[in-house]
Amino acid sequence: MSKIHISILAVVLVVDAVNTLHLKGKWNPSNRYLFLTKFGFQRTQIDELEATRGYIYGTMMLENVTTSTQNLTDIATLVLVDSEFIVDLYGNATEPIWIHNITGMTYQESLWFIETERCNKMFGKINSLAWHKTCSPTGEMDLIRSVPCPASGFCAEEDDPESVVPNSQFTFVVQDLRQPRYWYLSLVACKRNLTTCKWETTAIPRHMNTSSSLSPYSTLTITYDIWLVNGEPKLQSFNQFEHHFSFETHGIAQMFFLFLSLYIILNITAHVKLANHFSLHVCLYLVHLWLASMGTMLAAVHWGVFSFDGRGLGLLSELGTVVTQWADSVFLAVLMCTCQMGFSPQFLSTSYQSCGISKPLRPLTSKIFSTLPTELLRLGTFSHKLYSYYPIREKNICTRSSVNQEKSTSFWPYVILLVTLLLGVKTLLYIWAMFDRDPVIDFSVWNTVPGCLLLALRICLVFWILAVIGRRHFIAQICSESYNLDLCIFGPNINTVHFAAGYLLWIIILPLVVFIGETSVSPLWRMKTILSICFSTDYVAAVVYACLLYRSNSLLDENIIGRPS
Repeated sequence: MSKIHISILAVVLVVDAVNTLHLKGKWNPSNRYLFLTKFGFQRTQIDELEATRGYIYGTMMLENVTTSTQNLTDIATLVLVDSEFIVDLYGNATEPIWIHNITGMTYQESLWFIETERCNKMFGKINSLAWHKTCSPTGEMDLIRSVPCPASGFCAEEDDPESVVPNSQFTFVVQDLRQPRYWYLSLVACKRNLTTCKWETTAIPRHMNTSSSLSPYSTLTITYDIWLVNGEPKLQSFNQFEHHFSFETHGIAQMFFLFLSLYIILNITAHVKLANHFSLHVCLYLVHLWLASMGTMLAAVHWGVFSFDGRGLGLLSELGTVVTQWADSVFLAVLMCTCQMGFSPQFLSTSYQSCGISKPLRPLTSKIFSTLPTELLRLGTFSHKLYSYYPIREKNICTRSSVNQEKSTSFWPYVILLVTLLLGVKTLLYIWAMFDRDPVIDFSVWNTVPGCLLLALRICLVFWILAVIGRRHFIAQICSESYNLDLCIFGPNINTVHFAAGYLLWIIILPLVVFIGETSVSPLWRMKTILSICFSTDYVAAVVYACLLYRSNSLLDENIIGRPS
């Protein structure tokens, strides 16, 4: 049963509370263990102690207090530990405990004994360091609070009321002069026996209690309202975009606002410049821009709200991340279509004469395509000036409407299938990765199996694109050597090597950055590093593609539309 509770806890935590630094909720000791959050506190500066210390404060009270329960103040423990001790605390809370010397005990007694042993293992390394008035008066660290606190007073460990944040029942002050550090906050169904100074479980009844199979605390519910902040609470307005933020997310709100502004500018520019050049690639590219802008906007709204209330809109942020994955999938589809077809689907309806081919060359050009293997022609129909966009002035070209309609629609099933496949695979893998994350150990989606599959998918696309470009280059080389025709693979004045190198680097940049980040960058800097590099490269790739698309359109308009009939 305990494993079920912990599994459900992990799922709920990943979806909602990972990025929430204003914690509000309810908890029952029968659930044994609740991991509340992980928070990165900044390095404390000696000349600005109050402004750079970390604070954890709030209230922990019983719900529906009665006369018989108003004096209960030790049914669980709120514990704060750093990364050095969380492995023991969290590991012992989630791993099974095996006890050999339980012969002669009843089933209920053995359960209580096992859970009590779990409590002592969880606090084994903390006991000697954590200050306690009775059991550890020489402890140097303030790490634990007995909860719930009295309804009208402070928690038992708060011996200095002046150090407690106003309107709170407890306050932890975190000070680290060396470096930023992660701290972990948990609720544990354990309490200290003040006589033996040993830990005992409160999740199930004591072994000598045979009158009931339920814990005396099983009907009690603790309500908590906790804030985790960088800097003294009264200084919140002086640093709005860092106060509620864990250290690894400092500056992330400004980053999303910046890229939202850039995507809005790019969206407007692209719509204005490409409005009269409707084609398959333009449609997909504009869809990519809309999705990228929407995903960035949803994330920016979440972090903007978060900077004020410490909670934000977690589900909106997750939706924004998924939409950003959709945008990435559409852009990958755009690149794959470009590699397969050039910067536009090829139409046989554009006559050779409209493309400026002289009469003596027309029979030779026809002979080229009649002798090339059918497999090669699947990559696109080639002519001396190959690329045409819709709309094209009818008076400047000779068209065959029935063939044009057939050819122009033949690409859409392929494109729709490609986009659907990429969207489906990436969405399923990313949602799986979000639920597969460990809230303590593996904080990033890239540490999960589906996260690794997402990276492997991009690497596979690199080899696929290389194969397609290689085949197209082979065709162009045949035409150049055998028939002395200079054929462009992607579009007018677009260098194949430069295009391939640039966008293959863009595809591979995410796996490279994730690998370097996960192996060489501190977790406190990893998130900002990966996000900033990936957002920057995504935006640059989108801008460059828009420029290539616009330049191809302009050159084609000059050579085809502007040519006198």
